[in-house]
Amino acid sequence: MKQKVLICAGYYIPSIKGGGPIQSIKNLVNNLSERVDFYIVAADRDLGDDKPFDNLIIDEWIQVGDAKVFYTDLSRLTWRKTANVINSVDYDVIYLNSFFSYKFSTVPVLLSKCKRIPRKQIVLAPRGQFSPGALGLKSGKKKLYIKMAKALGLYKDITWHATAETEKKDIESIFGHKANIKIGNNLTANYKELKYNKNIEKNKSELKIVFISRIHPKKNLKKAIEFLKAIQGKIEFNIYGPLEDKVYWSECEKAIESLPKSIQVSYKGAIDHDNIMEIFKEHHIFLFPTLGENFGHVISEALIGGCPVIISDQTPWRELEKKQVGWDIKLTDENVFSEVLQKCVNLDNKEYQEISKNAFEYGKQTSNNVEDIEGNYKLFK
Repeated sequence: MKQKVLICAGYYIPSIKGGGPIQSIKNLVNNLSERVDFYIVAADRDLGDDKPFDNLIIDEWIQVGDAKVFYTDLSRLTWRKTANVINSVDYDVIYLNSFFSYKFSTVPVLLSKCKRIPRKQIVLAPRGQFSPGALGLKSGKKKLYIKMAKALGLYKDITWHATAETEKKDIESIFGHKANIKIGNNLTANYKELKYNKNIEKNKSELKIVFISRIHPKKNLKKAIEFLKAIQGKIEFNIYGPLEDKVYWSECEKAIESLPKSIQVSYKGAIDHDNIMEIFKEHHIFLFPTLGENFGHVISEALIGGCPVIISDQTPWRELEKKQVGWDIKLTDENVFSEVLQKCVNLDNKEYQEISKNAFEYGKQTSNNVEDIEGNYKLFK
């Protein structure tokens, strides 16, 4: 008999502004739907939007791909309505796709404690929210909530989903070594049959760089811009992603204004996820000095797009230079970011093609395998 898993997702397809967690859930469904019936509760509109998606049935369970989805207006999602939606499914497990989401994480936990919903297994994926970099943003409120939650024992019986050993350690640093933590590597799309297909030329002294992510302090775009200041050569830097934090974006714009004329920066807006691979194929390098990722789907996708990555050391993607597929650099080593970028500018076409092909092959190698799929299935057992 198939397991029934109810996911409080926050945002789900066709949303594009909610970032990696959307892909995490989509890939979970695609890989496990033969053994698990998924029911997903999600917002009826994209992050920051005033209006719901067009032609969307709201407040009913509808079939979306291999899952049933309940889209709803978050402004009208009360405690009572949340309880009613959850109780409309005879689920075995609740899966929470965030720790700090009030309506999609805190409320379901409290409803369970108050016995307004059945006291069944709850699995919680913090999605990198406990990394030092992520906790450092608005740290006062976060630390206060964690302190209150621990004092009340809200998460005493929770099963934690860590997507890497590094995230397991982050969870333990807050909830202790007795916390029930299961590791299930994030799943990707199926890339096994893909062939390397990237035709962009690489001239010495020229470089096309791309940044794809939410425009938010956690993603560290401003610092990425500042790394370009000392670079010698003709640089094209294209930025893709939703403007989640407009105040932060204004700071980024000021940083852009201070760059030399040899560096051209363009903001291209949010993109549909279906187009992401083509964008990576049109660029040489992916620059992403993030403050913290539990996985980083966009890193995996950059590699598959034959785009070597220059990222921070705050992700599970490590020892990339040794593998000749990119660089993972300590956030404190700011000069190293600039030095690596200059090294990439200086590459000729032959040198670049070699590292680009390495990145693609490594992306395929690290995509879904049987162990990863089984590890995720065991989250719900």
